[in-house]
Amino acid sequence: MVPTAEKAFEVWGSPVEHSLSPALHQAAYRVLGLPWSYRYREVSQDLVIPAWAGVSATLSGISLTMPLKERVMDLVGPRDSIVDEIQAANTVYRSGETAVLSNTDPYGVERALEKFGVVAGHAWILGAGATARSVGYALGRRGTTSVTLFARDAERAERTALHLRNCGLAIQVQLFSKVDQAISPQLVASTLPGDAEALPEIPSAVVDSAALFDVAYSPWPSRYAEAWESSSQPVISGLWMLSYQALAQIRLFVNADATQPLENEVEVFSAMVDAVGLTSE
Repeated sequence: MVPTAEKAFEVWGSPVEHSLSPALHQAAYRVLGLPWSYRYREVSQDLVIPAWAGVSATLSGISLTMPLKERVMDLVGPRDSIVDEIQAANTVYRSGETAVLSNTDPYGVERALEKFGVVAGHAWILGAGATARSVGYALGRRGTTSVTLFARDAERAERTALHLRNCGLAIQVQLFSKVDQAISPQLVASTLPGDAEALPEIPSAVVDSAALFDVAYSPWPSRYAEAWESSSQPVISGLWMLSYQALAQIRLFVNADATQPLENEVEVFSAMVDAVGLTSE
């Protein structure tokens, strides 16, 4: 039996007005018959402390997007082990009356790659922030053993590299300018914003031989997805990651356990992906 009391949830970030999380969550709550609300709130790093002090006690859960996935760790002590492993959180949920941090992004990556049958012994990750750590963690769980991590700032990338090495991955850090000199991968995973300028150009031989997972989804096709149009390799939109990680968040909001499926979960997920223009088939 799922809980039926009215509860309020929000997604925080900046910018956040474009977020599809409200559509995903509201679709799920309708199928589950829950009288719950889910809205977005514009919260920057500078405003997260007053926002937390002002409204967090009235909320039953919060989804966190950039730039708050690391900043929130200063505000909430209790956390699932995955948060310590990748030093980032995207969810605040309630265990009883206690606010707890978790991160469902790796689950979203795993399920998206699983859906498209993508397995890679060696992968490239473009970008070195919190999302890159989630992607690397998920890849390790799917059998990847080595990653070339590309970034504009090698020093910043080393922090992410350290966390991923602690997860058991062999990591090599390269600057974007060296992309044509790296060992070819079976998967290119871009964690760069869809509107980023001066994206590194992927060699045509890699486009022809590697799958693409692009966390960007607006606009779609992304610039990398367009580059892969003539390739026979799988191209995975970040909407799949977003949808699967939202499913895990809803499990946390309903069950306080991301591993416990929802009632009628197949129907729930079908409604979620329909709400963002995907199909569950």
